Amino acid sequence: MKRIVALTLALLGLCSCNTGSAIETTGGETAPVEEITTAAETLSEEEIMMQQVKNYNYILGTQAFNPNYQFTEEFAEMEIAGRITEMGSNMIKFHAKDDTMIDKLMEKYHFSHVFMWYLSNSHFKDGYSDAEAEADYTAIYNYTKKLLTDYNGSGVEFYLGHWEGDWYYLDNYNTAQVEVSDVVTEGMIAWLNNRQKAVDDAKRDTPHENVCVWHYLELNRPSDALRDKCDRVVNRVLPYTTVDYVSYSAYDSMDLPARQVARIIEDIYDNLPAKEGVPGPRVFVGEVGQPAANCGFDPEKHRDVNLTNIAKYLACEVKFVLYWQMYDNEKLEDGSCRGFWMINDKNEKQPLYNSFESVLASAKEYVKSFLEEKGRVPTNEEYREYLLSLPEFAK
Repeated sequence: MKRIVALTLALLGLCSCNTGSAIETTGGETAPVEEITTAAETLSEEEIMMQQVKNYNYILGTQAFNPNYQFTEEFAEMEIAGRITEMGSNMIKFHAKDDTMIDKLMEKYHFSHVFMWYLSNSHFKDGYSDAEAEADYTAIYNYTKKLLTDYNGSGVEFYLGHWEGDWYYLDNYNTAQVEVSDVVTEGMIAWLNNRQKAVDDAKRDTPHENVCVWHYLELNRPSDALRDKCDRVVNRVLPYTTVDYVSYSAYDSMDLPARQVARIIEDIYDNLPAKEGVPGPRVFVGEVGQPAANCGFDPEKHRDVNLTNIAKYLACEVKFVLYWQMYDNEKLEDGSCRGFWMINDKNEKQPLYNSFESVLASAKEYVKSFLEEKGRVPTNEEYREYLLSLPEFAK
């Protein structure tokens, strides 16, 4: 029984926003006492271990947004969810176009880490009105409550966020813009804090165990602020927010030297206010990827360039790294695909897909062996070190 309880602690500690009394687990995460007793009585040691391996954060993932092609009659996100599961990943990112989309996906596939653009817009740019704030709050509060209720006890972590925030913040994607008005800045801060309050209040008001809902801000031009000292989300908005996490859409840094990438991640942390009860790391890479078009449509080069770039972020304190994406969503001037893909428009799995599949399979064996040997799952830092030791990243 003692061994089973120890393993259950590690499993339930994956989600630390549970209600009720709690016991601290390895890594500073928590699990409710009542749930430990219940799980220990109903699950065998082997079942507990398998759940831990199944729900572990393997850091590497991909996403499903507006693909240029499909191969089945299912709706796009459902088809891509199947390909992601087939690859061995337990995480997905997509645009939640309505409140029922998640249920359709989760009814067929199990994902332990779910990222959603939810009510992603820029209506704060002309000032965030009381009516807009009330509508956003109500929708996000109700959706958070739904997730906590419908997926209570599931071990799933949901992350509600938005598209690249600096494109909302700047005028017409203008990276030369130095100053942003106080109206836009204050509106964005109010918008983000209102969204966060809705999530926090719903978590406070909704009984739940072993399920988490978090809110994240996404930024995408932090390198501008660090290099040119100009107004960007990282320095003008983030420091005044209460957000749980920061997603970094990292196209502005993926081709920089590793030391510069590390400095940008460090700067994001420097601007992120502390917040109790949020398990770290609190920064993740929400998007990164070189399209095949930028690699001369050479599949091996496409794989190698992307693995090299991903390794730079794995060397930093990040919680996830999500490649953009499983199916391509952009087109060149001649109408052909740009090649943001792991499976191309001919339904061919690319070398990058094969690398992810291999890494994830190896990682599951690593986590299982680690758990059997030490009675706990690896920490984020231990696991990232393991990934960086693999031939795919240790180049």
